Amino acid sequence: MKITLISTSTYPSDQGIRTISSVLKKAGHDVRIIFMSLSEDYSRNYTKSELLQLLKFCKDSSLIGINAYASTAHRAARIINFLKKHLDIPIVYGGVHATISPEDCIKHSDIVCVGEGEETVVELADAIEKGKKIDKIKNLWVRKNDKIIKNPVRNLIDELDKLPFPDYEIETHYILDNGKIRKFLEDDLDGQIFFLTGRGCPYGCDYCSNSLFNELYKGKRKKVLRWHSPEYIINGILFLKKKFPSLGYFDIRDDTFSLRPLEDIKKFCKLYKEKVKMRFKCLADPHTVSDEKIKLLVDAGCTDIIVGIQGSEKTNFKVFRRFQKDEDVLRTAKILNKYKDRLSVMYDVITCNPYESPENILDLISLLQKIPKPYFLSVNNLVFFPGTQLYNRARADGTIKKESDAAYQLNYWDRAKHIKLKKKNEYLVLILNLMRGSVTNSRFGIMPNFLLKWMLEPKRVRRNLKHKEITYIILFFVEIYDLIREKILKPAYRSLPVSFKVWYDRVRYRA
Repeated sequence: MKITLISTSTYPSDQGIRTISSVLKKAGHDVRIIFMSLSEDYSRNYTKSELLQLLKFCKDSSLIGINAYASTAHRAARIINFLKKHLDIPIVYGGVHATISPEDCIKHSDIVCVGEGEETVVELADAIEKGKKIDKIKNLWVRKNDKIIKNPVRNLIDELDKLPFPDYEIETHYILDNGKIRKFLEDDLDGQIFFLTGRGCPYGCDYCSNSLFNELYKGKRKKVLRWHSPEYIINGILFLKKKFPSLGYFDIRDDTFSLRPLEDIKKFCKLYKEKVKMRFKCLADPHTVSDEKIKLLVDAGCTDIIVGIQGSEKTNFKVFRRFQKDEDVLRTAKILNKYKDRLSVMYDVITCNPYESPENILDLISLLQKIPKPYFLSVNNLVFFPGTQLYNRARADGTIKKESDAAYQLNYWDRAKHIKLKKKNEYLVLILNLMRGSVTNSRFGIMPNFLLKWMLEPKRVRRNLKHKEITYIILFFVEIYDLIREKILKPAYRSLPVSFKVWYDRVRYRA
């Protein structure tokens, strides 16, 4: 039967909905995907004209599926509520937000998929096609006669290689572009594909939805981490490389690719170097980086790596329950710096955290100053995602008084908005945000070292933490810059040819 899948992700990679499409196609269904991609300005929602266009695509469907993150949940709700007014077609709400906040999602959709949905959505589609009841399908919450039936989750798929490759048959895909839904084009990939090679994370940090996921699936899986085999990954990448000649690199988006066993990395790197011969990027964490693993990855073509630091040692242990010491970070940084001529390194940190003290932030800044240069610093502002341990804590103690206090309606990089919302340690949080960017021996982002040192003088820090006028004056100009970036710079960059973006990315890497 005909099925329409709708993605609310801001970027049309969305491997989750593409895999759902693949398993449905494998089961014999006729599937189209519509990427309702809007900007990362989460305050924006769909216009009536955009929704009317979407309606036309959905009219001949027998089932509609939609996904969302917390940050795009208001967009998914608008789509669902609009389609329900005009169509009598079952709509299933899935994705990360449906898993962590099913109570919210069931207010809008009568069917909600909690957890991984591949087997569930095939069973749902088959039941609808055959006119069978759906109220006992595992993973589904179903509203029936004003009663909500909450079925248990099924066991996870332990052997991921059983799944078909994500659906990149773009001939049946569409995308929202400048208010119009049109055919999906290769150029919409921007010369890159985000690629997940495994599922699961053993850490379960309190700010992350993985903590909830690990709790949800206790006793429902053989192992926390599940990996695609190196052969599966390489075959998938080769298929995509052949299909899309404009690709410049692959971006492996596993929470931490370095967590893979050494033998797996050896096999993957050997096959990648022999058969793919293209740049790739990946993520790592300080616990699992080793010189041998990094040497293999760089030799195979890894040119960019992202390492999560997140907070100072005290913040990581006491607030995030991320049991990582500063010495782990510095050990990893020393290894990565050995490959600085071939490897671009980004470190991720989280700030604007109301549970941090000024001393915690100063400790983090001190740690960043000790990391060998050059590197790129990514500064993300804390978002309380519903269902996470940190969200529950903030709700319980009144840090989150109303839902907007959770900040998931903001982008991580909405610096001024986060600082104004949380109103804590504003001066030091601002400094850390201004440190974002390229870090060399002479500067942090836009700030020369002498200016950073001047701003961090203890007397100045104490005065500006107490008297906030200077901080908010600077924030005013930061907001102007962020507005220019969002309204002018980003749209201008998106309109550039893919070939130029690929070239620019290579130049940036070499620099």
